[in-house]
Amino acid sequence: MTKAQTDRFLSRPNIAKIAGVKTDGSPFVIPVWYYWDGKYIYVIARKLSSWVNYLRNDPRVSVLIDGVVPPHPKVLFDGRAKIIGHNWISMGRRMVLKYSGKKVGGPYLVESEEQPRWVIRITPAGRLTTWITPPPVRLIKHPEEAWHPRYFVPGTRWYRRHEGKLKSKMTKQ
Repeated sequence: MTKAQTDRFLSRPNIAKIAGVKTDGSPFVIPVWYYWDGKYIYVIARKLSSWVNYLRNDPRVSVLIDGVVPPHPKVLFDGRAKIIGHNWISMGRRMVLKYSGKKVGGPYLVESEEQPRWVIRITPAGRLTTWITPPPVRLIKHPEEAWHPRYFVPGTRWYRRHEGKLKSKMTKQ
């Protein structure tokens, strides 16, 4: 996806899955609402959420945000989580409007304001990995386009087909 496509996708109310490491070394994953500002992902955790302590202990995370309807866009990255404070209302307002709208989100926000929470900023380490599944009509004739060519095993049909396309492009130039 382009930067504009990625930003547009991340502005939608998808669920982020954040994976990290518990204090005993075992993995955890937590589904959360998020806010993307073009550089960072922000999430809000309830004050008593155990996964906040895991992030304090080891801030390394992997984040997956994927769409459930075709073309199934996906954004994946590794990063570092930092608890930046407990003044969550402003960020909470953005998220609740994004995910629930004003009619439902407004009353929810008012009713839950006194519940303490943490704001967590996740900084991507390096670039975001993004991809979109081609349209079904395209996949009927070209199912290999659902995979990146780096995954094609030499000698397989898809590998040979990809190599043929590359040779054809080289010949045309």
